[in-house]
Amino acid sequence: MAKKISILLLFFLFAGHSHCYSQKTLEILITRFGKLKKFEVHNGEFLEYKLKGQFSYHRNKITNLQDSLIVFSNDSVIKLEQLKAIRLKNNIHLVRTFQTAFIGLGAGFFFLNTTNNLINDRSPAIDPLAVMIGAGLIGTGLLIKQIGIKRIRINGRKHLKIIDLNLNNLSEKP
Repeated sequence: MAKKISILLLFFLFAGHSHCYSQKTLEILITRFGKLKKFEVHNGEFLEYKLKGQFSYHRNKITNLQDSLIVFSNDSVIKLEQLKAIRLKNNIHLVRTFQTAFIGLGAGFFFLNTTNNLINDRSPAIDPLAVMIGAGLIGTGLLIKQIGIKRIRINGRKHLKIIDLNLNNLSEKP
């Protein structure tokens, strides 16, 4: 009986949220070695992109996605055909943890070794081996950060689509 009441309560909870709506997504489809990979970017997310004819990346927050247009928070609008490349950051928790740990350990090892040498009155105070180990750890952290970024160049095998899953207007005639 309690299970039926909880299911009924859950149904009324979801039925009461009639103001819910579908969200437009930018789908990036990549065909590689016969396999299809799909990445999605939603409204409110940041997009790093490079336009055709430009050499630098731009980073803006998406506010709206229309048929073939992307509208950003700084009121700039670009067409999908203008995109040359996209950077997607895979925010995997374990990768971010290792990245920050390696960078923190590199700086911490250097400062701890230098402080220890100063307290014990050893010379030189800055040990070259400690500098190399600290730089290696920091470099490893930065390398892990770069590995976590997916770079996509838009060409024939990579397609961009804006998908609107608004099913409320299907019965209306244009």
